[in-house]
Amino acid sequence: MASANRPHVFFLMCDELRADSLGFMGNSIVRTPHLDELAQDSVIFEQAYTNCPMCVPARASLMTGRNPLSHGILDNAMRMVEDEQPLPELLREHGYTTTMYGKLHVHRTPEQCGFDEFMNGSPDPYTSFLGIKEPEMRRKSSFKKNEGDIPLVIHGKSPTPPDQTSCSRLTEAYIDRIQDVPHSDHPIFHYLSLLDPHTPYMPTQPYADMYDPAELPLPDNAGRTLADKPITQRYFHKVRGFDKLDAEDYRKSMSSYYGLVTHVDDRIGKVIAKLKELELYDNSLIIFTSDHGAMMGEHGFIEKWGHMYEPVVRIPLLVKLPGGHNGGMRHQSFAEIIDIMPTVLDAAHIPIPEGVQGMSLLPVCRGEKAVHRTEAHSLYYCGSIHTEPALMIRDARWKLTHYPEQENIHDKLYGDHYLKYSAFFDQPLVEGELYDLQRDPYEQNNLFDDPAYIEIKEGLLSKLRSWKEGLGPLANYRGLEQANMNTVYKFILDQTNNWTKVAHAIQGQKGLTQCKRQQPVNVEQ
Repeated sequence: MASANRPHVFFLMCDELRADSLGFMGNSIVRTPHLDELAQDSVIFEQAYTNCPMCVPARASLMTGRNPLSHGILDNAMRMVEDEQPLPELLREHGYTTTMYGKLHVHRTPEQCGFDEFMNGSPDPYTSFLGIKEPEMRRKSSFKKNEGDIPLVIHGKSPTPPDQTSCSRLTEAYIDRIQDVPHSDHPIFHYLSLLDPHTPYMPTQPYADMYDPAELPLPDNAGRTLADKPITQRYFHKVRGFDKLDAEDYRKSMSSYYGLVTHVDDRIGKVIAKLKELELYDNSLIIFTSDHGAMMGEHGFIEKWGHMYEPVVRIPLLVKLPGGHNGGMRHQSFAEIIDIMPTVLDAAHIPIPEGVQGMSLLPVCRGEKAVHRTEAHSLYYCGSIHTEPALMIRDARWKLTHYPEQENIHDKLYGDHYLKYSAFFDQPLVEGELYDLQRDPYEQNNLFDDPAYIEIKEGLLSKLRSWKEGLGPLANYRGLEQANMNTVYKFILDQTNNWTKVAHAIQGQKGLTQCKRQQPVNVEQ
């Protein structure tokens, strides 16, 4: 049974939802009335950041309250260090019923994460992650896939009826489970994780025609050159086929994406309505967020991959306190996705484990503290092309990213890769980015190698080194030593020579049943 010390927790999460695509975050085009209404009763964190703009690392950080460098999942093909203890497991140990509806995606089973109940959801009858499955239906449909590695639908219309999408059916199942909550003897942690608005960007009707592409303004940096950007960005822009897209594609992607956002808003509205009907809304902790954002033509990118621009690292974050205290209050100080786990524990009066790197948001939510964080951190890593992750730090004005050891990307490509020994890698090596976000919010003028800003750059690099060293022992992330052998993605391996590494790991290490930590590696190595 819920109480003031052990409130029900309703956790609502989307995938690939950028912060500025919502009405309460200032978007005047997208219709999100239900989330806007929830925001009126919630504390709004306007500067919330993911610790990695990639699904599995972000979700593992949310679950553990720890950074990817510590829990071991730095890209989608890796897995956690064995002794990580996820949030649901801690809640269950303290009397909570823990339920999970939707996308988990941390390379552990629901049981291993501490969930009592789990529903994956039935697949969409016509579409899949990669597009429309049935040939006849595909011929009748309108859509476009990017021409490159990981070909995903970047705009189109789904033939699935709106009440039959996997998102809709999952939400209905989640709502059905809410019916039993008032009769339970235990407080509940009820987790809904929706795939939308993740690719494929194929909303169903009426959402598919809700936003006219011709009327959507492009961002100021749409299609901008990447000549002064790190090779990692140029590489993904090329191999994903984003260099073949134009302004019409950006607008159509935006239209499809916005349709998915409004579809999600309607699903969340149904959840909130049920909570109010059952008189669960007022005294529960409700959290709404996303794992990372997406690009809609900024710098020529769609979706994500290879960078840490604001549209992918900034996420929405609402915290509705029991009793609705400080509803509508907006916070400008930084929050990170690792802060969610200790926030839930704090609200449930459960001790926060010593190794948790996140900090509870409740003191600032209650008005007991004015500033939560003065800086935000994130990282990007792809084990097939990187030996060290790119790291990001930003404060109220400046944002710096550092991409170490980029010269290794060419060496790791397999011999017949079409970019091997090409002029592509003869371009100047750019080791990082530095932006004055007050003057350059679209991150167009890279000051990293500008002598006039060397003191600012060195100061931020020093802070980045100190932050990394302060994390303590790190997971052994180099190469594929911490790969999840059951779910290593072919598209990641195909980009380089890692098939031999996988074979060696499987034969010599028996599937890597034991993941170990390593000592901190200097950010400049």
